[in-house]
Amino acid sequence: MISSLLINPLIINAFNRFERHLLSLLLLVGFTLSVSVQAENRVQFSGFATLGLSAENKEDLGFLRDGGQSKAPSRDVSLSPDSIIGAQLSSSFSDTWRATMQLVYRDRPRYGLDESLELAFMGYRPVRGLDIRLGRVAVDMFQLSDYRRVDYANLWIRPPTEVYAWILPSSIDGGDVSYSLSDQNRFWRFKLQYGNTEPVLEFPDGSELVETDFNDLLVGTLTLDVDEWRIRVSYSQGTPSSAPLELVSALEQVGALVSGAVGEEASNLAKRFTDAKGGLVRYSQLSLGYDDGNWLFDTEVTRVDTSDAIIPTGIAGYVSLGRRFEQITPYAVYSRFFTEQSLYVSDVDWSASGFQLLRDSAIATLNGVLIEQHTYTLGLRWDFVPKMALKAQWDNTHIAEGKFALWAHSNDRALDSTTVNVFSFALNLVF
Repeated sequence: MISSLLINPLIINAFNRFERHLLSLLLLVGFTLSVSVQAENRVQFSGFATLGLSAENKEDLGFLRDGGQSKAPSRDVSLSPDSIIGAQLSSSFSDTWRATMQLVYRDRPRYGLDESLELAFMGYRPVRGLDIRLGRVAVDMFQLSDYRRVDYANLWIRPPTEVYAWILPSSIDGGDVSYSLSDQNRFWRFKLQYGNTEPVLEFPDGSELVETDFNDLLVGTLTLDVDEWRIRVSYSQGTPSSAPLELVSALEQVGALVSGAVGEEASNLAKRFTDAKGGLVRYSQLSLGYDDGNWLFDTEVTRVDTSDAIIPTGIAGYVSLGRRFEQITPYAVYSRFFTEQSLYVSDVDWSASGFQLLRDSAIATLNGVLIEQHTYTLGLRWDFVPKMALKAQWDNTHIAEGKFALWAHSNDRALDSTTVNVFSFALNLVF
């Protein structure tokens, strides 16, 4: 089946605009892989990159690493989901002040400086153990917050999608305060964050951009390292403040102009969207990791619940086990998302009203956030030279009927459950 996927015509068609730009940038990065700028030990340049290829076996579903990427339901073989280039410049002005800026080029619905600038903050350390940062900082909601984009630092080709693909913010505009202390063989870190973020998304079929807002994001984190073990617990809450205004306006007009069941359902659908604006979202996370140099074990459990907000709701988690044999590390992962939401199904006949496409679009938007799937993963990592790794991975994912939020798909896709096989290869490096 792999050979039927990776045929030359499909690979040629996979080179979209992002991928052509990516290959040009990879050539440029090739000249700077070993660059480390140090001016009086105060300025440092570093970076990371991944060249990844993924292939899946469903013509009406497009694989996504996360929901913040461009949506292409017909994309079967592609460099886009996992390929990335990032560069970071850090400067220490004194023993207490520093600044960091990070630019990342990856597949996105919209390319611009604001979207590419993932970190840009000033840091202040008044006393040992206390750190204060203001600006654009990495959001600390999950275990891989500090290196979510740096795939070389992760065992797998990508973090488990059931836990990470639907978490849109990678950074927030605001700041954080953290305090670290050590006690014999224990290392503690407490962190508190506050800020806002404005991710740009695409509809599941890639037809339209959606500019979203996520305000008053508050994150609290406690991390404990004990010998080979790492324990982490966090709580986050925030308020999404945007709604599809054109869709809401059209539904409200139909509700006002059309009598009977059609008008009533149109008004109810509009209210679902308007109530979602300002709804509170709560996110809780617990993770446990172990690494003794040979065995690697990680598990993470998360829960998200909302008051009216139209986002995925439920419990997600994964269990991962790997074993190092010098340069080779095989690994296996099981991950799952359990939804607490049901499909919205209309029993009202809109065909005579002339507004059936509007109804279908509204229902597709509501159902478009539903996730119910689980994945079995087998992979192999080869650290063939320092700071570079080759990886191969197979993901077998079963998706429940109608709950395809982690995939690009068209509104008219059949609601039947399905199983998808994704084969991935990646070259990771840091410099």
